[in-house]
Amino acid sequence: MALKLLLLSVSGTVGHDGKIDSNIARDLGRLVRELAPLGVSTALWSNRTWRVDGKPIADWFSVIAGTPVQLHGLGVDGSPARQKKDSAVPIMERYGALRHETALVGGVQEDMRAGVQNGLLMLRPDWYGQHMDYGFSVPTISDLARFCFVFGLRQHPIFWRVQDGTLDVSAAGPFSTFREAYRMFGEDAKAFAKGGLGNPEFWANFAVSSLYFSGMLADVKYICSYPGHSPDSDVNKFGMADVLARLGKCFNISYYHDLIARHEPALKSQPVKAADRTFLNQLNTTHLTRKPHQNLDAEARKTPISLEGKKVLVVDDFCTSGRSSEAARVFIEAAGGEARLFSWLKTISAPYSRIAVVAKISPFKPNTFTAEPEKVEYSYAGHIVANDAPAEIAECFINFRNWKWQVDS
Repeated sequence: MALKLLLLSVSGTVGHDGKIDSNIARDLGRLVRELAPLGVSTALWSNRTWRVDGKPIADWFSVIAGTPVQLHGLGVDGSPARQKKDSAVPIMERYGALRHETALVGGVQEDMRAGVQNGLLMLRPDWYGQHMDYGFSVPTISDLARFCFVFGLRQHPIFWRVQDGTLDVSAAGPFSTFREAYRMFGEDAKAFAKGGLGNPEFWANFAVSSLYFSGMLADVKYICSYPGHSPDSDVNKFGMADVLARLGKCFNISYYHDLIARHEPALKSQPVKAADRTFLNQLNTTHLTRKPHQNLDAEARKTPISLEGKKVLVVDDFCTSGRSSEAARVFIEAAGGEARLFSWLKTISAPYSRIAVVAKISPFKPNTFTAEPEKVEYSYAGHIVANDAPAEIAECFINFRNWKWQVDS
């Protein structure tokens, strides 16, 4: 449930243009040395052998890191070529790490192919300059260290979850601006989601790390986000659509920001009393799009999308009573798909309301329902799966804002 293995590509990470950078290697060695006592192994990964100062690079780098670091790859230990499907599996098995417990640090095209073929989150080192627009940028080794220590080592990426039949809904943390233990990060999340303020980079990394290290991306075919309350809402509000599209590309998962479309304005749930919130507010104002836009492309798909037998990950910022999530679920199921619902934060105390019986629904066009569906409620407290998650999030938030990890290079 947390980072266990860091795979460092040699070319583009430890060195550049065929030459090893000793200053970069020294700072990476420090990171490796500090991660090791926390249960994170590090390995070098390349399709060729490397020698530095007359020594095999693994021996040379191990001295710098102060801990053994092995080199794996096609020309080294007989591992499959990195760009082959599942080529990293034997390496991960050697270190006792699962796929979603492994991250790849690489910045060249070969790394991109290796990451996609192995379903690995790719952190793109830009300390030699940006050489491609893929993966998640870590401009400095300090930024890489911050991702690893602040986000990668979280033991509880999921705080709250309900799994019952076709319902699978989860949240990474609790939301409240009144409870003292949650107020600090809750207020910041609200400031970002509603106005782009607060700490946007924290919430982008929080969402990415929660989804990846929890294993939520397994078997997912499509990712989509839930639309804003107005048909005119910005599709890439505060850059989160770009984050989800970038995340999907790491795993060859298509992101469709407008798979769920808002055709009429809906009431915001926060000002409405809990007793007055309705499913109809969502069911009658949204529908699925037959030809949505893939990965924020300017042009829509040329052929209708098929959800038959596909698992769709629906991402939202906050989950209050779940009526938005339920609208997404019933539309996707009506189109033959399976929905996995995820929110950053779940409003405390509010139960999740599930649509008990789904009326006949046309998923790809506007519907006009007149009767409010019956509901089944799942308690908030009864579905907390990690009581330690809120304190962990608060600590991560503080560490992120106060991050200091000076490097020499």
